[in-house]
Amino acid sequence: MKTFQKITMLFASLILAATSFSSCEWDNSPEPDHPLYVTYNITAGNIQFTGPELLLPEMLEWIKNNQIVYDKQVSYSTGDASEFTKTDSEAINRYEKEFLPKFQAYLDEVKSKLASGAYGDGAVVDATFYTTASRTQGQGGTLKYEEFKLLYPAQ
Repeated sequence: MKTFQKITMLFASLILAATSFSSCEWDNSPEPDHPLYVTYNITAGNIQFTGPELLLPEMLEWIKNNQIVYDKQVSYSTGDASEFTKTDSEAINRYEKEFLPKFQAYLDEVKSKLASGAYGDGAVVDATFYTTASRTQGQGGTLKYEEFKLLYPAQ
């Protein structure tokens, strides 16, 4: 009986030793100090709005469906804005060439809808919107920012 107990204890000790040995972290490769990806947001938003009830939710839905949010692989160490020069210029280019013209065209479309009476006769709108291109990581994350007034009827 003593032999059986010794073998059982030996077997249990071997299992515990194997478990603790295999749970050790053997990967000693250096981890990067910062993430290898940077998130860019190219979007718009509402600052102030006075007008038909249905218009603002429609506009916010359009913004949500047309904003540009993406990750870009970047190796950086300090987070200084100079480390993101290339990817920042790409984001600014997308803002100026893709998003901004589309947003301005949408504001013109809204004015046309207002003129056609889609939101009721005599609708009056006084709203301020902003457009922005920004980087989430690092310093100096706001790359572009502009404000736009939407006034209907034009004054």
